[in-house]
Amino acid sequence: MEYLRLALKNLLRRKTRTLLTLVGIGVAIAVLYSLLEFQQGYEQGLNAEINQLGAHIMVVPKGCPYEAATIVLHGGKWPRYMEESYFDKIAATPGVSQAAPILMDAMINPATKDNKIFLGITEAYGTLRPKWTIQGTSFSTLEAREVILGTSIAEKLRLKPGDTFHLRQDAAGRAAGKDDADMKVVGVLERTGSQDDGFIFMPLHTLQSIFKLPGKIVVVLVQAEKIDGASMEQTTQALRELGGNMNIFPLSELLNNASQLMQVTKVFVLAIVLVAIAIGAVGVLNTILMAVFERTKEIGMMKAIGASPKDIFALIWTETILICTAGGLFGIGVAVAGSRGIEWFLRQAMASQFSQLPETTLIGISPGVILLCVGLSVGLGVLAGFYPAWRASAVKPIEAIRGAN
Repeated sequence: MEYLRLALKNLLRRKTRTLLTLVGIGVAIAVLYSLLEFQQGYEQGLNAEINQLGAHIMVVPKGCPYEAATIVLHGGKWPRYMEESYFDKIAATPGVSQAAPILMDAMINPATKDNKIFLGITEAYGTLRPKWTIQGTSFSTLEAREVILGTSIAEKLRLKPGDTFHLRQDAAGRAAGKDDADMKVVGVLERTGSQDDGFIFMPLHTLQSIFKLPGKIVVVLVQAEKIDGASMEQTTQALRELGGNMNIFPLSELLNNASQLMQVTKVFVLAIVLVAIAIGAVGVLNTILMAVFERTKEIGMMKAIGASPKDIFALIWTETILICTAGGLFGIGVAVAGSRGIEWFLRQAMASQFSQLPETTLIGISPGVILLCVGLSVGLGVLAGFYPAWRASAVKPIEAIRGAN
């Protein structure tokens, strides 16, 4: 406890130098904490969205780029289509419990760049959403001029069940016949915390008519009868044997691929963070070493009145560990306090690698990550403080006093 008191007193004697060193360590730890939390939150968020799909396998037209496979999760323009008749083959495949065809398209307001995503669905889609609760009713028919709005889009447009959804106005003049202008809002989803909150749902055949895509769908979500490894492999293989130039994606595989992509991205970013931590370590080493040189006479006097080399070593080492630990805690505090801003920045920075990221909070508070970052800070202090502490412990009292005079 005495070492800690003296170490703190010595650090406070040079407040500006100590503060700059602490901030340098804090910035590196804040970046590290944010990246680790972001990756963990991304994997958990993506896993949650896949679980909310209620499906186990995704069937998409072959030729779609890899990232197009995640469009069903996040919305956007689909590069290829399949015939609706192909859906019947999928539904009849052994091992398939339930299948839901989906047509997806979007309208962009050229003035605001506002992207509204439309999903054409059947009743089967609702059965794959066990947590769906609709304020209002479902569609009356597959040709009905009706919409169900996700919570976010309903709030944005200020619409509720019974109101009229103006398609032409929201599409900013996108080609649509006169009869396509108005549609009845029959329901609004209660908040799901998923991408569904931002979608506009229509009966499948209605969307096909409006977007002039008769008989077309973009994806089929498949729920398997059995989800153990062997059964899933059999069902997946049976779907592949249907032919038709289709890609069959088990959603667990999609999650693994996305996680691998995040890991690759994280490796490069972590390399930069490690360089920043190394620079911080050099800063700490320089700060403590300068303090040792400036206090040579003081250290000599301490030895002259009975302090052992072990005492001097412990004191200087304690100072280093203390400033690194404080810097680590400061960095974690900054990362948590600024998590929303940091998350926004990381989402923008990774937009080129990922079509969209989960809407859930990606940077939170995880005890494991906090302990890891604090442990790294302490370890940094242990390593950076060894040489200055050894140098101080080797000071000879007579030479130190004589050299200072």
